[in-house]
Amino acid sequence: MSTIDYIPRQDGKFLEWVKILFAYAEAHAADFELDPHGFDDINALTDAYEAAYARAENPNRGRADVIAKNEARDTLKKAVRQYVREYLTSNHLVTDDDRRHMGLPVHDVKPTPAPVPVDMPVGEVDFSIHQQHRVHVKVGKLTGKAKPPKVHGFEVWRKVGGDPPASDAEWTYVNFASRSPMIIDYPQTDVGKTVYYRFRWVNTRNQPGPWSEGYVSAVVG
Repeated sequence: MSTIDYIPRQDGKFLEWVKILFAYAEAHAADFELDPHGFDDINALTDAYEAAYARAENPNRGRADVIAKNEARDTLKKAVRQYVREYLTSNHLVTDDDRRHMGLPVHDVKPTPAPVPVDMPVGEVDFSIHQQHRVHVKVGKLTGKAKPPKVHGFEVWRKVGGDPPASDAEWTYVNFASRSPMIIDYPQTDVGKTVYYRFRWVNTRNQPGPWSEGYVSAVVG
């Protein structure tokens, strides 16, 4: 379902939408197995809001008229949300066409698969703690978002000691993390060695994206 609020924001459009929604729902009450008397409160609140809206639109309106209109709108809006949630959203008798006629959002019954990541992650290795690296991986600049949409987390690969890796075969998988930082501890025997890192995003279907640039750090004893 769309994350955008389905209730119109403008006062006039909100009133028109409510009337269309409940005129349709009442006309199909038997089809949806709804209590025909369940509309009484909504209709009363709609009438109250329509009257308050008309007074607030009058050129001679006062501040009290505008306040009364806003209060009537908020009360009606709350009642509409509750009715839709309880009787229409999960009602299996209400079709997608019905929802469109009522101005309600249509469920996405087939989730969109997570795309393969296309962004190269940016990393930073904090070696301020002895024999430990705290690996931070984020989108773009380190002040940006933690990870792209539909991304589950990131993989960390490394080579410990020696020259920079010359081929993929020299990289060793370290671990996967759903959020930063990943904490990597090193034994005393690795103190003073250079560690080469690279990272990549992985989506919710375990499909990896492109590799980051290489990062170099040292194991401090």
